[in-house]
Amino acid sequence: MTLDWREHPEASAEYLDAVIKYADVEDGSLGDEFADAADAASALISQWPDSPPPYLGRRRDPMIRSWNLGKFPYRLIYAVRAGEIFVLAYAHEAREPGYWSDRLDR
Repeated sequence: MTLDWREHPEASAEYLDAVIKYADVEDGSLGDEFADAADAASALISQWPDSPPPYLGRRRDPMIRSWNLGKFPYRLIYAVRAGEIFVLAYAHEAREPGYWSDRLDR
């Protein structure tokens, strides 16, 4: 069964901000690398959405999980619910943990 992929609008904005930020480094190639890392994470999450452990030990529905974006200090934070993977954030690791938690309700 294939799950639909949906992103919270603020998560989509975080992704674009990171791509633009990294595009200003190394003649844009780092922006492309960030996009590739996010695409690779998306593909793996789509195949194995339950493989990462629960986020910070959270063990209630919906189960929140996260995937590290390789060499970048970002985590793709998501929940699997009602037949979809819902991306809550492309969270920089220096941000307050859980700042995105109110996005579950939207």
